[in-house]
Amino acid sequence: MAGKIILNADLYDNVLTEKFGDYVAKPRITGTYRNTDVAADIVAERTEFRPETIVNILTLADQKKVQAVANGKSLVDGFGQFLLNLSGSFEGEAPVFNPEIHVLGVTFTPGKPLQDALKNITFNLNKATTGPVINQVTDVRTQSVNLQITPGKNVIINGANLLIKGDNPANGIFFTKDEEGATTQKVEFFSRSTTSEQIVEVPEGLADGQYKMSITTQAGASYSLLKEPRTYVFPILLTVGKLPEGDGDSESPDEI
Repeated sequence: MAGKIILNADLYDNVLTEKFGDYVAKPRITGTYRNTDVAADIVAERTEFRPETIVNILTLADQKKVQAVANGKSLVDGFGQFLLNLSGSFEGEAPVFNPEIHVLGVTFTPGKPLQDALKNITFNLNKATTGPVINQVTDVRTQSVNLQITPGKNVIINGANLLIKGDNPANGIFFTKDEEGATTQKVEFFSRSTTSEQIVEVPEGLADGQYKMSITTQAGASYSLLKEPRTYVFPILLTVGKLPEGDGDSESPDEI
């Protein structure tokens, strides 16, 4: 990859230390890149391919890769290596897998092309204005972390400066479907509300799909009240319903 890639990252106070001037950095996410976007870029470079054909092939490839990892294979592609991992304590002479206490996950190791691309990245660091930061979202029903949410059930939101303060009508926690012209739905019910944790009910009206979650508040550091509300958008899309297998149809690809 030719040339340097310059990205932006925001600096936030490190809540794990009391040392003045100690920060953690969060890269600013520049957008969402889906199989449809990959197809569009390929078509722009090689016009002999139809975008629908490319999307279908990418979707089928995604499905085959998921099946391979789920069947215990080590998947290696141009992006990296994926393989299953297990965490949790296994006790006794004849322990058995228990999904209630054992966690099955996936280990990802970047491949050489991605590692080379990472070497070309540099950052402009900006001290973030005081405002909310979301670090993790846990679905109480499924115990899914940063992945799925359940309408009508609670999620636990962890972070900093999360307390909803101020009388600005823009303040609150919101879910917005990741599609053009989507209507934002506001959280109405709170079970717990502190500066570092919010336990809220996901709106019942959320249809299946992927959602951006955001929080807007006038809460500042040390329970201070800001004049204007600040908004933080959680960079990871949260899914209602079935997890997406890809961005195209599941039909067989057309002839190229």
